[in-house]
Amino acid sequence: MIISKGVFLPNHCSRVHRPAGWCADATGRLKTVLGAAAVGAGALLGQSSPVWADQQQETGGVLEEVVVTAQFRQEKLQTTPIAITAFTADNLETRGINTVTDIDAYVPNAVIQPLGAGWGSTMAAFIRGVGLGDNILSFEPGVPIYVDDVYFGRPQGAILDLLDLERVEVLRGPQGTLFGKNAIGGTIRLISKKPTGDGSGSVSITVGSFNRIDARGSTDVTLVDNKVFARFSFSSKKADGFFNVLDYECVHGPGTLGNGGPGFAGYPGIVLGTQVAPGKGCVVDTLNDENVQSGRAAFRFLISDAVELNVIGDVTNQRQKGPGDKYTVIDGTNGLNAAWNAVFVANVFGNDPSGNPIAWDSRFVTPDLYSNYSRYDDPLTHRSVPNINDLNHWGVSATLEWKLTDTVRLKAITAYRRFWNNFGRDSDGSPLPNNSTYDESTHRQATQEVQLTGTSGGLDWAAGAFYYDAYDTNRGFDILYPTFIYQHDSFDRQTTKNWAVFTQGTYHVNDKLSLTLGGRYTDDKKDATVYRANFDGSVVINDEFVPTKANNTDFTVSADYRWTDTLMTYIKYATGFKGGGFSPRPADPIQTEPFKPEKLRTLELGAKSELMDRRVRLNGALFFSRYLDQQTFAQQCDPGTGGPGEPACINWFREVNAGKAKIWGLEAELQAEPVDHLRIDGSFGYVNYNLYDNEGNVLLFEGDGCGGDRCYSPRTPKFTGALGLQYGFAVTGGATFTPRIDAVYQSKIYFNTNNTGPQDAYTLINGRLTWQAPDKKWEIAAYGDNLTDKGYFNGKLSLIGFFGREQGNPGAPRTWGLSFKRNFQ
Repeated sequence: MIISKGVFLPNHCSRVHRPAGWCADATGRLKTVLGAAAVGAGALLGQSSPVWADQQQETGGVLEEVVVTAQFRQEKLQTTPIAITAFTADNLETRGINTVTDIDAYVPNAVIQPLGAGWGSTMAAFIRGVGLGDNILSFEPGVPIYVDDVYFGRPQGAILDLLDLERVEVLRGPQGTLFGKNAIGGTIRLISKKPTGDGSGSVSITVGSFNRIDARGSTDVTLVDNKVFARFSFSSKKADGFFNVLDYECVHGPGTLGNGGPGFAGYPGIVLGTQVAPGKGCVVDTLNDENVQSGRAAFRFLISDAVELNVIGDVTNQRQKGPGDKYTVIDGTNGLNAAWNAVFVANVFGNDPSGNPIAWDSRFVTPDLYSNYSRYDDPLTHRSVPNINDLNHWGVSATLEWKLTDTVRLKAITAYRRFWNNFGRDSDGSPLPNNSTYDESTHRQATQEVQLTGTSGGLDWAAGAFYYDAYDTNRGFDILYPTFIYQHDSFDRQTTKNWAVFTQGTYHVNDKLSLTLGGRYTDDKKDATVYRANFDGSVVINDEFVPTKANNTDFTVSADYRWTDTLMTYIKYATGFKGGGFSPRPADPIQTEPFKPEKLRTLELGAKSELMDRRVRLNGALFFSRYLDQQTFAQQCDPGTGGPGEPACINWFREVNAGKAKIWGLEAELQAEPVDHLRIDGSFGYVNYNLYDNEGNVLLFEGDGCGGDRCYSPRTPKFTGALGLQYGFAVTGGATFTPRIDAVYQSKIYFNTNNTGPQDAYTLINGRLTWQAPDKKWEIAAYGDNLTDKGYFNGKLSLIGFFGREQGNPGAPRTWGLSFKRNFQ
């Protein structure tokens, strides 16, 4: 028997109450296959958890056993045949991980970042080359988030604070059997701490660069002795923006924005002028600030010895400015830009003091990484394009857990969630009204899931049903080359209904060999209504109805073999799919054409091991994936119908099912405490990606960034890696100091299918020094992130070929902070 964090985990045989003689050695073909898996994967470093023992002095350097519930039952991570990275609450704090987008640095082959300017509060999550890089309501995440078993249906609103969690589990590879539609690249699971009524809690304050001041706290109380417990937690994060919006005339001199031209097509000549009063600084606004408050209340009702009810409510309120939006390329000689400049801009804004016509070109590219010349008032339409990224997000869930018999358990999760995200953006990075957007997005969802789990002889089994009902809207306007392309008001609505049934069983042939088989049937339906109108009121798309419907069967089959108590290997084949939708940002009725679901099939070989009397955890995985009907972003010119005044070419940002892709890679993770108090953890990932058309030919995008070679998957670096070191030592009086340093590496990454505008490889260095009092009630920590002040982009929108422009969202510069924490009990 193994006792882990207070959880009783018998070994395979005793857990399922096998009869005498059941635990025999496995022989035959399956043993041969698993032996091959051990040879192929045992040398790799894989999907173990970066979790360390809280009581290291007592355990003598033995790494903590980690308990996960990725298969709907509690089991050790080291005997679970899934690629998982897990973080405990202590480990999240040690590394300074506060939000979902912080965890990707420590997960091999994962990129989880804010999507950036123009997409509001949206998370772009990719694992093993699979994910989603947009926020349009017709899109669905390729790596969804589950919070306490509640599915989040949209990546928008999913940049969540990691508040009062017991652990985080990141499952890599398709999880279609148990986690359903959209868990095609993997799944991120957030598991909250349950109330126990023990009176524990903490409060912390952090101050730092850019006038940062954060506060966090939690408390656990008893409401009714032995019956009702509650846990309350909160977080508040505030910091000034590190990205400056500059006034162009303040920087370059009066009159440099033109003297007002003769006008064009009903637009009079306009003098833009300065935005600041004389003698004031040239910084008129900022981007990338932070102002988020969140709270959570959890109630636990012990109805009887066999029945437990957990009710959780959470709320997030965000009132901040937009993400940094840095232009790196504005090509005024691009055909569209040159025409717009010559015909429109020169006539409306006139000449600069040197007599040269005003033009949207490289003059508006600032020389440093953290500034632009944006202007948020539109002198043409006089519409407000506010510099905001506001969010209200709340939800409530009720989870009933019922022990029906000694071997059968029922779990029912009922939940409701809503969010509203309101954001504006000056998308051209200049004072000229070239491109701007404003959006109001809403989402509401109701979910119901029933899980039935149990054991029977040598079989661990799970079965259940899932239902999802959602309604989404997106209302706003966008301006792109006014008078040349469009000035549109938009209103899109969509209803989604999804239901599924699933089952999975693991049969323990003996105490070494286990076989798993599972399947899930999903029925998915989405009905969208699309509306576009010009600013003059003329309707372009009049509530076009776009239905999409699909059903799919996913399955999982795997075999794992425990060679010793410290070595397990497995081979697994799993599938997943992501729902279809309508093409984003249509500009005419033809462009509402829907795209189909995509599917992924993955074969995975893995090994999990512990060495040196459990002082070293060394795991590995090798995977081969095949994409079918991959959803791929494309930009094309849609020929006009030839009507009066209609342009010959209508730009179309389109989503297509490009064809097939073949992906293979490997993953590695290491945790070790070779000597007491010295902790080492590392991860490594490699992904090799090939995209093919439906005839099996390597798919090329001639004339773009691929250079005649194959294009690479967006947001998928070939290599990822991380290495962390920490050493804790005692000082006079029994207090401890623990310095820690982390290095995180990412190779070159592209952000679009055509492979233009890459972010070159870079390494970030983060450090932390923690002092803890002898009684562990007080902690003080000093931290520094991006210590080398490395400049890099979290994302880019590169449209050089069509629009002659490229812009990106810079990552944070060097920052520092000091936190004070008081623990109770």
